[in-house]
Amino acid sequence: MNLVRVWRLCFLCLFGLMVGGCVTTASSSGGSSTAGVPVDQIRIQDRFEVIDVNAANLGREAHRCVPQLAADAKAVTDNASKLPLPRGNSVALSSLKGSSWLVISGATAICIPRSTAGYPIFAGEAFFATVNPSGVPPTVTDGWYAQIARRLAEKGRVSVAYFFSNGNATIATYWVEPTSKNLLYYASEFKKVGTWENGTYDFRFTDPNISSVSSVKRGNASQKVNLIEHR
Repeated sequence: MNLVRVWRLCFLCLFGLMVGGCVTTASSSGGSSTAGVPVDQIRIQDRFEVIDVNAANLGREAHRCVPQLAADAKAVTDNASKLPLPRGNSVALSSLKGSSWLVISGATAICIPRSTAGYPIFAGEAFFATVNPSGVPPTVTDGWYAQIARRLAEKGRVSVAYFFSNGNATIATYWVEPTSKNLLYYASEFKKVGTWENGTYDFRFTDPNISSVSSVKRGNASQKVNLIEHR
């Protein structure tokens, strides 16, 4: 019997995954907007740009990431006084009219853009520790993850078939719920030859070096993976 694993990855906890801390979100006022990166202009980075933040520069970095957010906005000054955030805690600074948000954990942050379709634009490294093919060199997997990130930013859902030389495959699915676009969900399912080939997938990936595909379990005390490593 095939086993399906479905795990929820809290996007706003990208820094806090190792300890499972809580997340708060602060947004400036404003109406709904279609602001964002046009689909035909989406560029996927391999890695997130990690920003060192402190009480002195948070306003500048928040405004740089979210221009609609004033450097002296209450949400900014309140959080600046708390830096560095306690281990495991994260906060997101955003504007309802903005096209990105600043996610902070500890004394570091990343700026997360979103598409005009309303979905987050992940860097490829967001997929490092979700569903991963083993044995495949990064020069190959980086390209795969970029394709996944782009389709997710365009459609909010993407399916991938990683298949092996013996005909078996692992099916990976990523999606963003309409009411929770700050959360990335993913699932994986092993399929034997003859059971998956007629399915509909956004991408079919294979490589001569692929030996297995693993899925990282999340949401319990054994969680050990941090998607954002300090560089």
